[in-house]
Amino acid sequence: MTAPWTRARRGLAALAAGLLLPTTAAATAATGQPAEPAQPGQHAAARPSTVVSTAPMARAASLTVSPPIYVAGQAVRFRGNVGRPGRRTVHLQSHMNRPGDRWLDVPDSAFRTSAEGTFDFTFTAPSMFGISYRVAGGGTVTRGRLFNARPQEITLALQGADAASPFHAVAPLLPFTVVADTTPAVRSALGTPPPIPGRTVLLQERTDGDRWRTIDRGATDSAGHATFRVPAPVLGHRVLRARQERWTRGGSRIGWYASFPAYFSVLGLGKKQAPTPASAGAAAPRPVATQRSAVRPTAGERYRWGSTLFDFAWERGQDLTSPPSKGTRPRGTWLDTSDGTGRATPFNGGLVLQSKLRHTGDGDRGTTAATMRGNARATGRWEFRLQGHAWETGPRPYRFRLDLVPVGTRATACPADAVVVADVVMGQPGVGIGVRSQSAKAVWQRNLGGVRLAETPFNMAVEVGPKHTTWSVDGKPVGTVKGRTAHLGRALVPRLSLVGSDREMNGAQVDSDWQRGWSLARGKQVKSGPALTRRAYAGC
Repeated sequence: MTAPWTRARRGLAALAAGLLLPTTAAATAATGQPAEPAQPGQHAAARPSTVVSTAPMARAASLTVSPPIYVAGQAVRFRGNVGRPGRRTVHLQSHMNRPGDRWLDVPDSAFRTSAEGTFDFTFTAPSMFGISYRVAGGGTVTRGRLFNARPQEITLALQGADAASPFHAVAPLLPFTVVADTTPAVRSALGTPPPIPGRTVLLQERTDGDRWRTIDRGATDSAGHATFRVPAPVLGHRVLRARQERWTRGGSRIGWYASFPAYFSVLGLGKKQAPTPASAGAAAPRPVATQRSAVRPTAGERYRWGSTLFDFAWERGQDLTSPPSKGTRPRGTWLDTSDGTGRATPFNGGLVLQSKLRHTGDGDRGTTAATMRGNARATGRWEFRLQGHAWETGPRPYRFRLDLVPVGTRATACPADAVVVADVVMGQPGVGIGVRSQSAKAVWQRNLGGVRLAETPFNMAVEVGPKHTTWSVDGKPVGTVKGRTAHLGRALVPRLSLVGSDREMNGAQVDSDWQRGWSLARGKQVKSGPALTRRAYAGC
């Protein structure tokens, strides 16, 4: 017969074990791992009585995110519980959801929980589509939440007209009304951005061929609209765009964002820019958003170039005049220019050149460029992730150029001096590389027939030394020029250009997921690769 005190001791042990079991299960469910083991010198059987009698019960980790609709850089509220009681530091982790990716800590995202393990904080929404966030800390993690920020957008059109068209007819001398819409349904597949009432909108006019000056300002109403009255010209046309300014209230860091150029032409005049029948046929349907494929090798990693001087990652709602988010010398901004219907803009966590808003149909004209300002170097390394979309086929494809140009070079189709990182006819195979040197009266060239700027991204790099220049694709050398003759000897900056004419072109878009720069101080300098052909200096 069992003694009463023995039965009582067994009953208490069973009660303690029963209370411990849900705690262990909750911790395992929240983390995907077993509960933490006993500390050195502590027996597991000794823990239950202490935990059960004095500490709150653990529960499953949880995470909610609000609001449900947001744009990149907007303040988003994270609320939940880490699944364990006690005050501790937690932080965000991100996952790109591509093959081979893993959870990574998000910089500058540390917060504290309450004694019950709850958290409640705000953080800016990521720019990239299809990225997941979770909260981690104290050995536990919440479930991931998928983020798909609505892309910022703004259109400018004649009141009551089609906002997706770049061309509008007005009467001479009479004022006309234009509407800037920051919540257009033009990208319905990606979702309409939410209105931000009271946000400043600038009305800008094109001057000096490809630059913009502000001629009026307004603010968005509750629907996200701003209205302006503009005097019509006597002859010709006025080319305008709208730009919604930065929004930093309530913890948001939403960058400025500009519309495509819109032409307001007096009837029967300004024929050079007036609408004409589209000459290009629609190409096969393309994905609307940038594809995020598996990670590809980079020259920076392969040759151990070390920390970047600058890295434009476009991760958190930055605009073209935001400094790079990473790097040991995070300086530089981008100047966007357009003498046609196109624009350069941040989109889906990258820098994008677009020939017009609507992928197919009339209205693809001129040259659009983004030129880096600041952080120029005569020698160094640069690397870019590139992807292209030929939206239409026809007799006049756009040409994409990625060059390193001397500081102060105007945005032209054919710079006098340049290190050509990539030269592509949109929709056609092959990528050109080379150097153009007016002082050397020479051009060095090579065409990479096996490379195509299309839906699958690739990484393009160039290393410029005093006596060599070497190009790489996905970390593999594809061309080298040796000797001082091909060295331009001037401080260089990157420029991305979608080069067209004032005639109707085939619609196109180029995405550069990131743009990075290094010095020559670390890693291996690569001086071998197929030689480039030297020719007499000539036009592009």
